[in-house]
Amino acid sequence: MVQVIKRNGDVVDFQRDKISVAIQKAMKEVRDEINTYEVRAITDKVINSIEQRKENISVEEIQDIVERALMTSGMKDVAKSYITYRYLHGLARDKYQELMDVIDEKLSAKNVQNQNANVDEKSFGGRVGETADAVMRKYALEYCVSSMAKKNHENNEIYIHDLSSYAVGNHNCLTLPLDDLLANGFNTRQVDIRPAQSVSTAFQLVAVLFQLQSLQQFGGVAASHLDWSMVPYVRKSFRKHYIDGLKYIENISNQELFDHIPDNAGIEDNEYMVYDKAYKYALDMTKKEIYQAVEAMYHNLNCWGD
Repeated sequence: MVQVIKRNGDVVDFQRDKISVAIQKAMKEVRDEINTYEVRAITDKVINSIEQRKENISVEEIQDIVERALMTSGMKDVAKSYITYRYLHGLARDKYQELMDVIDEKLSAKNVQNQNANVDEKSFGGRVGETADAVMRKYALEYCVSSMAKKNHENNEIYIHDLSSYAVGNHNCLTLPLDDLLANGFNTRQVDIRPAQSVSTAFQLVAVLFQLQSLQQFGGVAASHLDWSMVPYVRKSFRKHYIDGLKYIENISNQELFDHIPDNAGIEDNEYMVYDKAYKYALDMTKKEIYQAVEAMYHNLNCWGD
């Protein structure tokens, strides 16, 4: 009995049904209905050609016989469909093999370049990261850019930066719009974050925003004017401490007086200058809150960085 030599060298029994299925698929691409009689006739013709052989046969040889049988039967439309299908699958196999070669090279650290000074390509993490990057670059070139861009990139006529993140739409480096995010709040996948109402909360949210954004991109996340962005929240905290000073130091419990002080009043505004003890208390407490908030933000960012 004739056996089939697969592309990887394995030898398996010949299966008649695979011939019939391949012809039906080709016919389905170009015709509204599948003619089972024609399919059976072509299949029988191919089987007879194969069974006349005395030695094993390769997959490519079988496909050649199917092509000739379709062409000589007058079913040129089906033959063209089959040839196209075979060609496209051949390209897919070539691409797959190219990808496997790249993966093997990166996992085995056969061609270490250490393009990034922060990455040791021979280390476990380096090999895993480089392999993932190689796969993503290959995918981006095949499916995300035009054929002209791919050709120009491969010929070193142009260079497409950050290809390993191109497919998922990630970008490299940005400045967070902290003024808007802190003032209006934002939402994560799990919860909605309300606007900050104190400087300590604002600094906590800055750390959260840095972490959330870093998960969505590579490269740096920056805050261009953090001190200026914190001004409204310093004022909010100062107002809270000043009201506490009025209550517990000046022994004032006039709610109308508290309500009269606007949220955005500057620390040196006249509204605060009436009660000296409360003012000094609010100033000291606000400074302490700022120091603690900044220190906590640094700790949080350093921990997430690790």
